[in-house]
Amino acid sequence: MYPDADADQIAFFRTHGYLVVRQAIPQPDLDELEKHCDVLIAQKHELANDWAWREGESRENRTFRIVQSSPSKVWAEIAVQPYRQWLERFASQLMALDMAFWYDQFLGKPPGHGAVTEWHQDEGYWGRNLADRGITGWIPLQDVDVINGCMHFIDEGHRLGILPHHLVEGVQSDLLTCEVDESRTVVCPMRRGDVAFHHSKTPHMSTANQSPAWRKAVTNHLQQRGAGGEGDHYPWRVKVNQRTGERKAVGAMGAGNS
Repeated sequence: MYPDADADQIAFFRTHGYLVVRQAIPQPDLDELEKHCDVLIAQKHELANDWAWREGESRENRTFRIVQSSPSKVWAEIAVQPYRQWLERFASQLMALDMAFWYDQFLGKPPGHGAVTEWHQDEGYWGRNLADRGITGWIPLQDVDVINGCMHFIDEGHRLGILPHHLVEGVQSDLLTCEVDESRTVVCPMRRGDVAFHHSKTPHMSTANQSPAWRKAVTNHLQQRGAGGEGDHYPWRVKVNQRTGERKAVGAMGAGNS
């Protein structure tokens, strides 16, 4: 477990912009991670956002089609967990850069009505400051396929530059989407224990959860050490405070780092 990247995996990632690493994380480590993520579901009104918050829904009546939070909120020892250390090592090998953990997100899609996570590129959210200096490791906490919300990638999409993004129609959270050539889609069903890495320019999406159980996943975002985080945002970038409902455009001219 917790392997190093071999030459074939590195070459595949650099050609295609994504890589699925099979059975990288031991099941007991996933059990511990899932236990803390279940707290986020149970206390979603206090600890989470609805990343697909529908227009017209009040904050109090959000349907939480995508529960968005972070296990770091409820797990004091998360920073020293073996999977975190491995993510940095493996990501550094794929990117040929010294990659440092940046932040994580729990993304839970409820049974039967979780929303689609639309096509997007991570750099579309992060801005020009992290151009070609970011990578994401996506950890499912159960087996995933097209029925419950597995990842889809655009093959070699990291070579396309940044595509124009816009806010998702009918959603009042800050979800973004972009148009892609879906003929280049690669569907990635995964087993619990697998990890999917993708370059920060690789377009990706995940389907809605139509299964009878929660689809739980933890995204782990890494940036080149010392890069300074997001900034120099694109004009489409908006942030929504789900505690106050405030919407703030951060992609305006001169927005700088945020």
